[in-house]
Amino acid sequence: MALRTDENLIRNVIKKRPENSHKGTFGALQFYCGSKHMTGAPFLAITGALHCGVGLVYVSAKRSLRKILQARLAEPVFCKMKISKRATAFVVGCGSAKKARRVKKLLKQTKPTVIDADAINYLSKHKKKLLKKKCDVILTPHEMEMSRLTGKDVAFISQNRELCAVQAAKEFDATVVLKGHETVIATPDGKVYINTTGNSGLAKGGSGDVLAGMTGAFLAQGYTPENAAVIAVWLHGKAADELAEEVSMHGILPSMIPLQAAKILKRFE
Repeated sequence: MALRTDENLIRNVIKKRPENSHKGTFGALQFYCGSKHMTGAPFLAITGALHCGVGLVYVSAKRSLRKILQARLAEPVFCKMKISKRATAFVVGCGSAKKARRVKKLLKQTKPTVIDADAINYLSKHKKKLLKKKCDVILTPHEMEMSRLTGKDVAFISQNRELCAVQAAKEFDATVVLKGHETVIATPDGKVYINTTGNSGLAKGGSGDVLAGMTGAFLAQGYTPENAAVIAVWLHGKAADELAEEVSMHGILPSMIPLQAAKILKRFE
């Protein structure tokens, strides 16, 4: 039976931040996101991560994209495309376009990885690479991406969201976050969560990028894929609910979500 998420569940799984700590205490998250024509996606994903407590953020990007992000972000360390040995988790795919093939190298390493958007589309044509992965994975598809990944019709997925998420989690031995109204989170061992937060204000380009970054932040801090996904999805939706009260569902921007999420996290400290 699926478990419906609520604030009490989040309170039970979220960790207290030790006072005697340093940036290394809270992990290092490396991003392989963005492309020449999609510079907003990595910005939103990185901002989502930074507001969720990760200690270090590494950004691997080509020069043209790097220059744009460096002008907007002061916190990340910008590095070459090489996989960092210091990273404790990875996010790949947000706005990556054809560069999403980078995911095939990440699947050969052992640190947990969030696979989103274009990286999912790439793997839908290279499923064997996903099946041979060496790392724990969180897949974050919307229904169209899930259709490409599984071969099931979008209408069928829409009518059988829980079933499709469970089957995909088992098939790919991954935690699956099937985004949409009442997002479904399914784990490889058969656990299912139905998220209870969020509203139609999240139906804007960029919302999923923020969620991917938030999820990666919790992974990097040492949360299990299951708990990282559950916390990030609930928090992402809760931030949208509170923003809807303040500015309306019509007016929510994805760029507003990270700071609102950080304010909600204050309640758990």
